[in-house]
Amino acid sequence: MIMLRHVLWWSAFIVAGIALQSVVPGLDAFAVGLILLLEDRDYRNLAWLLPVFIILQEGMGTGLFGSSVAWYTALVLLYKLGRWLFEVNNFFFVLLLSTWFGAAYFGIAWLMAPLQDVPGFDAQGTLDKSLIQALYVPVAWWLLAGLRRWIVPREE
Repeated sequence: MIMLRHVLWWSAFIVAGIALQSVVPGLDAFAVGLILLLEDRDYRNLAWLLPVFIILQEGMGTGLFGSSVAWYTALVLLYKLGRWLFEVNNFFFVLLLSTWFGAAYFGIAWLMAPLQDVPGFDAQGTLDKSLIQALYVPVAWWLLAGLRRWIVPREE
């Protein structure tokens, strides 16, 4: 029963993420799902969801081609680094993490643009998208973490 709840939860999360990303250009709605998976240490679901997130991001064209792998690697590394310093179920930690995510979003876009011969890197547009990403993460984490605890109880 709990496995079915996980599958339904993540299926609904992916559909909602795709819908949200079609409305808000440049947003990575799946980053919050990655935080939830890492927070719960749910490596079984992470093993199949992370490739799904990467394939969806590459297919939807949210960023430059190939940047999704670098983006999600940066997210995991920043999460692991922050976990050494702070308690992970803390809103302050997620707020700090979202700031790091926004900076990583800008940095990866800046690094990938010349590699793919993108003419005229739009620094202001990328900065705006980075800010949207940084503001989205804490709000979405707070909402989704509460909703997830209600729908999918912790396996003890």
